[in-house]
Amino acid sequence: MFRNLTIKSRLRFILSFLVIFLLGIQMLGLFGMGKAIDGLKTVYHDRSIPLKQVTQIDSLLMQSRLAITSALMIPTPEIINKKTAIVDENIEEISRIWSDYTTTYLTAEEKMLAVDFADAHQKLVDEGMQPAVDALRADEIGLAYQILVEKIRPLYQPVDNRLKALIALQLDETKREYEQEQRRYETIRNILIASIAIALILAALISVVLTRAIFRPLEDVVTIARSVAAGNLRQEIEVRSRNEIGQLMQALKEMRDSLVDTIGQVRESEAHTRALLNNLIDGVASVNQQGVIRSFNPAGERIFGYTEKEIIGQNIDLLFPALESGEDPHTEYFKSYPDMGKSRALGVAREVAGLRKDGTEFPMDLAVVEMYDGDHSMFVGIMRDISERKLVEEQKTRLMNELESANEELKSFAYVVSHDLKAPLRAIGALADWLSTDYADKFDDEGKEHMRLLVSRVHRMGNLIDGILQYSRVGRVREALVAVDLSQVVREVIDLLSPPANVIISVENVLPTIVAEPTRIQQIFQNLLSNAIKYADKPQTRIRIACRDECDHWKLSITDNGPGIESRHFERIFHLFQTLAPRDRIESTGVGLALVRKIVEMYGGLIWVESVVGEGSTFYFTLPQATAITNSK
Repeated sequence: MFRNLTIKSRLRFILSFLVIFLLGIQMLGLFGMGKAIDGLKTVYHDRSIPLKQVTQIDSLLMQSRLAITSALMIPTPEIINKKTAIVDENIEEISRIWSDYTTTYLTAEEKMLAVDFADAHQKLVDEGMQPAVDALRADEIGLAYQILVEKIRPLYQPVDNRLKALIALQLDETKREYEQEQRRYETIRNILIASIAIALILAALISVVLTRAIFRPLEDVVTIARSVAAGNLRQEIEVRSRNEIGQLMQALKEMRDSLVDTIGQVRESEAHTRALLNNLIDGVASVNQQGVIRSFNPAGERIFGYTEKEIIGQNIDLLFPALESGEDPHTEYFKSYPDMGKSRALGVAREVAGLRKDGTEFPMDLAVVEMYDGDHSMFVGIMRDISERKLVEEQKTRLMNELESANEELKSFAYVVSHDLKAPLRAIGALADWLSTDYADKFDDEGKEHMRLLVSRVHRMGNLIDGILQYSRVGRVREALVAVDLSQVVREVIDLLSPPANVIISVENVLPTIVAEPTRIQQIFQNLLSNAIKYADKPQTRIRIACRDECDHWKLSITDNGPGIESRHFERIFHLFQTLAPRDRIESTGVGLALVRKIVEMYGGLIWVESVVGEGSTFYFTLPQATAITNSK
């Protein structure tokens, strides 16, 4: 009857039997593990934890006694306060630990010892430690010492004895419970060993049955499969039955047919890969471990000037300039690679010198990757001519040098402006002030107006020079980056500007703290606020400063109720030397807003204006939160 069953039915029967048997063994093992875990839990919860608790109490009592002794040895206020605090903390901690201990499982003997300890400990605290602590805090050192000798020392011994008795009892109970669990473990172990022996015997019997019923027919299938694997795709595969073996034969036949199709696709893919290599802009060459070139694509031919027939079979060193030492580093690298282990240079492009057929050298990037041809390693080199890139880099270097030279000239210009130009300007200003003051009665109205204009022009020229210097320093002369509280900066700028009584400046919300250059941030607010004050045309001028968190940046704004700006001037006002009001009416250099824009953009922000003529203007600017710290106040 068993012989007539299908392989599937046979396996189901055998596996079902094995599953039931193994489940029985597993249930037995789980039962034993459960009992062992219960025993461990008992040992841990009823013995280990209480033992730890009693030991902690013993340690805390000793600490308290030593703390009182230390305070008596060095009775300074600091030491007394510190040591008495330790005693108070230990008394509370002992009370907590003892409360937890009494909730655990206690034997009758433990309960008796616990009651005796609790009474002795309470007496020690009430008559010894607490009075000693009170005496120390009252600076009654003699009384505290008397309490230590007459009370603490005699009262401590009964407490210590009962603690030691509790510890010894816990150790005895732990040993007893461990021996009980050890006996249970040995019983379960013997049962499991017997079950394993039975399982091994059953496995041997099942192996014999499966060999006769399944594995012999499979040998025929393996023989046919090996023939197919060896490349004999024309072998006839005959399906003689409809059972599992017959189905396996049918699957093998279908696999053979599919393999024939796959080989055709691989050949097609190989042709596609060849076409791809032929159209790459980078040279590609495959090299064996001896450094011999196995393949060479058309891009490599264009780069080096060799044809594929000329280069195939040649050593890779033909493509690189010879070293003075005469060594062939590339060949030696491929030969020694198996002994080197994985090299970090593989797959990483590095700059080397290439050698064309005509003998000219050129720079190129070389990346090497490892591939496998059967059991042998081979290397694929990807080569790119970087002559043009190197030329661009040289041009870039030259431009950077020129830029550096220009910066040096700018520094010299700044020095000339700040010293050689401002010095005579100051002299002219001083002379003009002197003439307009000492000779005021000598000038007619026209002369006085000319002198006033002269003084005004001198001051404007000085401010213009200062503005140009500030503008040139932005991004070139850097300060240390520090935390800058914008609220504090605004207060300092307002104090510096000293606005008239009719100008009201308000901050609508808390401003953040950012990491920046303090002087640059001050220049932003100083220029924007001074412009709002300078161009005010209302009897009462209101200026509002606000800030809003916009996820990745802060959006700050300064709003005034001044004359406003026409939209056609929105972009022009941020350019150098651009002013909207005549310079004879309002003193302005036209540098301030250009300076503000340069500072804001230096920090990666934006600045713009929104305005309505006759109603006022709002200047917005952003600062990234990547370098910002939100104020917590």
